[in-house]
Amino acid sequence: MNNSIVSYRVRLARNLRGIPFPNRMDEKARNALIEGIAETVASAAGGQVFTYLPLDQNNRGKARALTERHLISPEFAGEDAPHGVLLSGDNSLSVMLCEEDHLRIQSFGSDLSVCLTAAQDIEALIDEDFPLAFDESLGYLTACPTNLGTGLRASALMHLPALTETHSMRRLIQQAGASGLAVRGIYGEGTQAAWGYYQISNAVTKGLTEQEITGVLREVTVKIDEREQQARQAVYNSDRGRIADRVWRAAGTLCYARRISTQEAMECLSVLRMGIQLGIFPGLDTTAVDSMEIWPGCLTEAKGPFKDKTSRDEARAAILREALQSIHNN
Repeated sequence: MNNSIVSYRVRLARNLRGIPFPNRMDEKARNALIEGIAETVASAAGGQVFTYLPLDQNNRGKARALTERHLISPEFAGEDAPHGVLLSGDNSLSVMLCEEDHLRIQSFGSDLSVCLTAAQDIEALIDEDFPLAFDESLGYLTACPTNLGTGLRASALMHLPALTETHSMRRLIQQAGASGLAVRGIYGEGTQAAWGYYQISNAVTKGLTEQEITGVLREVTVKIDEREQQARQAVYNSDRGRIADRVWRAAGTLCYARRISTQEAMECLSVLRMGIQLGIFPGLDTTAVDSMEIWPGCLTEAKGPFKDKTSRDEARAAILREALQSIHNN
């Protein structure tokens, strides 16, 4: 994995042949589809263990945590009609059932090719029992015409603080667009970039093969990573003392705070992540930062419920202190 690429994701939009799109389905039809797909995947997923979670009123908190982990979309979390998600045991695969399309198959990881293969394996498994809607001219039929063709959305979550601070993102976004890619916020379409995190994904799904789409994404993100590393080193070399002070202040806040908000924690973690990659903390790996689950939903799921926001902020600070205690030895 390149330094600024946090993770890759592959998403396949699929619909079952001869069945109306979810927005035209009644409650009975939705439940029948969900039950059938859940049974197929849970019983025969090639060694993977899947569990089905209905996203009803009783699971709103769980839905928030899944959104924060990028396992479901924000719109899907707030849906009122029957819907749910299949999750693999390690959360590397998820299948949203009755989102905009019947199926949104997602695979996450550090290798884009492995992600694509894993998603296609689940697709093939479902297609054996429930033939998918496909047209020789249009490709896979989807609720939104922009997903026709492969129905594939491949994306990379990237951490680009130096390019952000040097005001280079506007030009990068234009260059990415020329390659058929879109640059969006941390939670994809319709969201804003924050703390230097961006999602970069293909904007075109028709007229290209899955391998061509993922190939372009891989090539462009590697180039973006190279530019980010150059920008980081240039900023660092211009005033090492200032950058080191900024990184150590962020680390100090994370290691000693007794109460910290999501906003402040993410700001500090972003600076710390850059500091780790600049070699300021040789004993610390970025995995420690990337695996932090300090968002409100995840935190409540792990340590809650909390009586108020203050209690949650205190729990967040405790988790950060424990996770980053190795910094004390530097």
